[in-house]
Amino acid sequence: MDAGSRFPLLLYGRSLRTSRRAAFALAILLLGLWYPVSLQWLAWPQPPADGWLMAGGVVSLAFALFTTFAPRAAYVQPLRDHLRLSTPIIRLAVSYRRIEATRPVDVARTFPRESLRPGERRLLAPFAGMTALAVDLAGLPMRPWLLRLFFHRLLLSPDRTGLVFIVSDWIELSRQRSGRPETWRRSQ
Repeated sequence: MDAGSRFPLLLYGRSLRTSRRAAFALAILLLGLWYPVSLQWLAWPQPPADGWLMAGGVVSLAFALFTTFAPRAAYVQPLRDHLRLSTPIIRLAVSYRRIEATRPVDVARTFPRESLRPGERRLLAPFAGMTALAVDLAGLPMRPWLLRLFFHRLLLSPDRTGLVFIVSDWIELSRQRSGRPETWRRSQ
């Protein structure tokens, strides 16, 4: 399969980085409290409730490790016959037949501060002056509610049917994306 470059989705990297800090802090707190309780240096909480401290600490630590490696799995990649959108949870293939146009968009204009939730404002703040690549689609590759379930809300175009990719090099992504359908059509 003729593969183009992988373009990391900056939005996922930033959102997972903020979650990682909180998960590590919670893991340290819970495991730090569980350890003296397990050695019976502290009398609270009593067994079997102390097992919940350890379980919560292990789950928090596992989530923190997941958020450490997950940004590598969040990318968009132009392939020979489709555009691959990958996140840590799901991969989506967007056929070139479905793509109507691509266009550069200003992140701050596409997602105005007034329309964002407070957490989304903090998440998008570093990208406010950037240009993203919007991909207009003839139709969504999945039902809209499934897209909202598996993908970040800010990945979906608010004004048209399509996707918005906040990547570090939108020009190269656009160049590679525009060359792929022609290669695919010639191979047909």
